[in-house]
Amino acid sequence: MKLVIATLSRLYSETTEALGGARANPLKKREIDDNSRKLGGLFARLNKADISPNARGKLIQICQSLDAGDYASAMQLQVPLLFLYL
Repeated sequence: MKLVIATLSRLYSETTEALGGARANPLKKREIDDNSRKLGGLFARLNKADISPNARGKLIQICQSLDAGDYASAMQLQVPLLFLYL
């Protein structure tokens, strides 16, 4: 799960910077805060192994695709993962 946490942390940092970071306007700041809260919840679940093996496998595949710059594959993998939580 270290791969997932490292990849998602990197993407969070890049996204936060793109949204303006500490200088972000209030709407973007709220978006940054929402992203932080959601990632924090996911990281807590990952650390407690409170995610199904299927979801863990998909997250690993998504992060491998993201790290390789294969965003199309990451998006395709994301859709079935979303349905695990509906």
